[in-house]
This record gives sequence, C-alpha cells and structure tokens, in this order.
Amino acid sequence: AGIGDFDATGQIPCAQAPGAPMTQCDFGVSREGSGNATVVVTRPDGTTRAIFFINGKANSADTSQADGYPEFSSGREDDLNRVRVGSERYEIPDAVIFGG
Repeated sequence: AGIGDFDATGQIPCAQAPGAPMTQCDFGVSREGSGNATVVVTRPDGTTRAIFFINGKANSADTSQADGYPEFSSGREDDLNRVRVGSERYEIPDAVIFGG
C-alpha cells in the first residue's frame, strides 16, 4: 500500500472534524488475505491516512507525533466498520477489506 500498489480503489464516507458532515474520500486497499488489509484514505485536504485491518477488524492507523497521536477506536455495524482517529471518522464496508 505504501507504494500505491492497490487491489482496489474507490470512495468511502469520511469526515475530518468534530460535527462535520460525512463526505466522500478516495481510498486504495492492499489485501493480504484472511481479512488482513491496509486501507489508504485520501482526506479532503489531500493528506492520507492508513488504516490497518487484522482478521477483518480495524486494528490501528498511521498516527504520528505531528498528529498528536490521536486516539484510535473502531466498531462494527452489520458489514460496516466505523473507524475514528481523533476527530476523523471513516466508514469502511467489509467489501473493501475482503473484496466483492
């Protein structure tokens, strides 16, 4: 994923600030099988955020000291992964992670 070699690309709902409405962000996903994948989302400001999945569950994101190491959380609703990285919000369907 780090070199832009993706298995699929598309758009997912995202928001970048508290209370901001969801918009569409471009993404690319590199799948490793068994629900392991890296989703790279291009945010509205042009920067990217990588979200890492292990066994189909959002596990972490590429935070840094410059970000202030924002808190990461995730949850599932049916086949939708709701991911938060600080004030950022992402909705990633299982089809992105597993294909289909």
